[in-house]
Amino acid sequence: MSFRRNRARANNKDPASQIEIRGPSSALTEFLREQGINAETIRSRYEESLLNGSGENIEEIADELISEANANGANIDQSNNGNDNPDDDADDDDEEVLEGDDEAALENEDAVIKKIKRRAILKRKKNGANNGDDADDIDDDEKLLDENESEGKNYCFECDNEFTINVYSKKMEKFGRIGYLCPTCTNIQLQREKNAKRNEYEARKRRKLIATALLDKQSLSFPTLQDKCIQIISNNIDDVELLGDIGIINLKKICRILSKNRSLNNETMKLFLDKNLNELEFWDCSKIDSDSLNLIPIYIPNLSKLVLNMCGQLHNDNLVFYSKKFQNLTYLKLNGPFLINESMWQEFFDSENIKKNLKEFHIYNTHRFTNDSLISLLDNCGNHLTGLTLSRLDGLDSKSCYDLLAHYLINLEFLEISYPTKEEIVDDNLIINILANNGQSLNTLVLDGCSGLTDSFLITGLKPFALNLTKLSVALLDQITDEGVFQLFNDWEINGGLMDVNFQRCTELGDKSIYQFLNHSQKTLVELNLNSIKKITSKLFFKISRNLRLPLLTYLDLGFVRSCDDKVLAILSRICPKLAILEVYGNNRCTADANVRSDLRIIGRESDSI
Repeated sequence: MSFRRNRARANNKDPASQIEIRGPSSALTEFLREQGINAETIRSRYEESLLNGSGENIEEIADELISEANANGANIDQSNNGNDNPDDDADDDDEEVLEGDDEAALENEDAVIKKIKRRAILKRKKNGANNGDDADDIDDDEKLLDENESEGKNYCFECDNEFTINVYSKKMEKFGRIGYLCPTCTNIQLQREKNAKRNEYEARKRRKLIATALLDKQSLSFPTLQDKCIQIISNNIDDVELLGDIGIINLKKICRILSKNRSLNNETMKLFLDKNLNELEFWDCSKIDSDSLNLIPIYIPNLSKLVLNMCGQLHNDNLVFYSKKFQNLTYLKLNGPFLINESMWQEFFDSENIKKNLKEFHIYNTHRFTNDSLISLLDNCGNHLTGLTLSRLDGLDSKSCYDLLAHYLINLEFLEISYPTKEEIVDDNLIINILANNGQSLNTLVLDGCSGLTDSFLITGLKPFALNLTKLSVALLDQITDEGVFQLFNDWEINGGLMDVNFQRCTELGDKSIYQFLNHSQKTLVELNLNSIKKITSKLFFKISRNLRLPLLTYLDLGFVRSCDDKVLAILSRICPKLAILEVYGNNRCTADANVRSDLRIIGRESDSI
């Protein structure tokens, strides 16, 4: 009631208009009380019906009482609606109904009806025992009685303790049953779910770390204290002056980490300019400008080995400065020096220090190293060169210049001629002539991408001359055949065995040649690449399993060899006890179910995806 209505009723002196205040009760409860309908009335009427033997059903009695109450309520509503007195309308507007009281009244009525039903059942059960009623009716009454007694009680689905369901009770389904949990079990279940989510997150995080380590061909393990210190130094590399003295071996590790993270720049490179160094390797010089590159010979004039990868900012002035300042430079490797022109290469090779000391020269990825540049190199340094790399040099387009290699080079230990600008530039005769002059000293031969080569250089060049060869790479040579490779390794007695072999995408090879090669080099082979040799069948691996062992093999690439499956992985794990890395990209029959050693890292399986 509002304050205005309370005040009006307080000022009303008529006792008849006074409404007795009984606390919070609804209009329906007040109405039933005025009509004389209450639990005592219903009970007395029911007992009366039992004494009279009327046989009325208790539900009918209850329904009748409720019907009467509703009918009376309807009459009252009609009389109120027909009243034309505005004062009465105002009084009707002053009446206030509370929904909570209505619900409480209905609950009280339901409780009364339930009690009446229970008494009726007990009464009927007692009378039925005396009068000989049907036993089925008595059983039904007992069942109904048990249901009424258990109604409103809830038992925990987990611990079977009685509790009251609230909005925080957790619903649970288990073994096809559904129920609710008590507060204690609810907290336990919530904690279990929280732990499960955390464990799932940690497992997913660990899978990502394992997958990342696999791609880097490493194993996921706790880092050593030394590795942790190197990592901290790498993260704080900008404070170069505060780092103090660091060992040469650790300097190389830090330099590689910085290059991998693209953090090697004009400032961080100063950490590695130690005058006592003999070798310097910068694997990413893309952020080092020309002026900073000039600091290398200033700080380390006695440097003997220099590796500059991605050195696109290396200018002509830098090369001239190097030729004057480096007194003992014997090894130079440059990748991407495309700003140095043809005349500057000639001037560099003509300088006294370079002409006298340079023994290994490796150059990659530049179009400005031309035919004249190669001739200048051979004229000044050819007789004492022991290592030479000519890779992806579009400026070298003359076959006659390549033919000069066989005349100048006589002491080669390392030779790489890869990806020439034209296929016909590098042919069988060129390689045979080079092998004839350098076969006894040559231990590494890389001919990747020289697709003009055929079986002739294998049988006529390698087999009679390459007695000390340990590394052979002939990737993408699609003209060498299964028969040619078989003849090379069949009775190749002058060669004691190869250690590193790359047959990637030599598509004409098959079981016959690969088995003969493995039979020849099984005791010395360390690394092998058979990627994309699609003619290899599973019969090869079963034959190897019965007849060969590869005790030193540590790396094997079988990517896109479709015959490779879980059985093949198990065979390789058994016959190659030191095999550490096995790549199987593109082989969808290689799964995580393969029976392999725990220390064997298999890279490229679909099941290992992040």
